[in-house]
Amino acid sequence: MNVRSTLMATLLLVAASALQAQAQTKAPARRGGVQPKARMVAKGVTMKDGYLMKEGKVLETRDAHTGNLSTDVTLVNGTKVAADGTVTMADGTTTTLQEGDYMSLTGRLTTRAMKMEQDSLRNLQVEKLKVKRKK
Repeated sequence: MNVRSTLMATLLLVAASALQAQAQTKAPARRGGVQPKARMVAKGVTMKDGYLMKEGKVLETRDAHTGNLSTDVTLVNGTKVAADGTVTMADGTTTTLQEGDYMSLTGRLTTRAMKMEQDSLRNLQVEKLKVKRKK
């Protein structure tokens, strides 16, 4: 009787481990011909959520996923961003995104020139700190 119960316990353990191994198998491939949406990923850098003009295309970044903007979008402040880069502000003024221009999800436009100015001011502050440390 003792041998029989030991044998049954061993068989149950083997059966349980076999079931557990089956549960960890790879999911089956998708059917129906629907492919997942292609995503662009910046190498090593995560872009902020918003819209960026790059290489003549408007890129949309949301939740760290970047892709081409395919339809017109209205932002929370009423600003409209079109797929061709045309931006209509909430007050009705219209502009076109240039290479490197960025529009946040709240409707704030940052041009490439503004970014360069901010970078130069930051670099100037860093240089001032370096000079102070040397004294």
